[in-house]
Amino acid sequence: MIRVSKSLVVVLLSLLSFTIISVSAHVYETAQQAITQNIKELAIITLKNSALGNLEEGQTLYYTKSNMTSLGAAISVTTTKANVYLHLNSDVDSLSTYYTTYNIDVKYATVPVGSSHSVGQTACTLLLTSPDYHSINLDVAGFWAFDFEITTTATSVSADQATTVTIVVLAESTS
Repeated sequence: MIRVSKSLVVVLLSLLSFTIISVSAHVYETAQQAITQNIKELAIITLKNSALGNLEEGQTLYYTKSNMTSLGAAISVTTTKANVYLHLNSDVDSLSTYYTTYNIDVKYATVPVGSSHSVGQTACTLLLTSPDYHSINLDVAGFWAFDFEITTTATSVSADQATTVTIVVLAESTS
């Protein structure tokens, strides 16, 4: 049998105790925290597509909701707060080769109670030379609708030409 002296055992136990203490000094308490948040939808936007039909060279046509129902409430927006701004970005300017006139008048069709705007008022006009509009102020929360009135005059073309205008509608709140 191996004989171990008492003093060696004491030294080994002391070293073991210091090792345990030093390891214990590196263990610390942990905790966990969760931060939650709900993102609220600012506006619900509904858009309608329209097919205007044919236009002959040099011809000017005027479209409203009375002769093309899809232009009525072409844009509908329900806002959850006041002072939401609508931005309309179009590619109308890309059609200048085919049209001498392409105007889209955006008019208020439905306005919530308390708004400074009125039904029939023009909110903005998108033109060949000014295809975007960035500040239709929806000054009160609620349901809004916009009619389109479109005036087009075709240029001369060498063959039938299909055209499409794309309008991107974005709602933004500054507060």
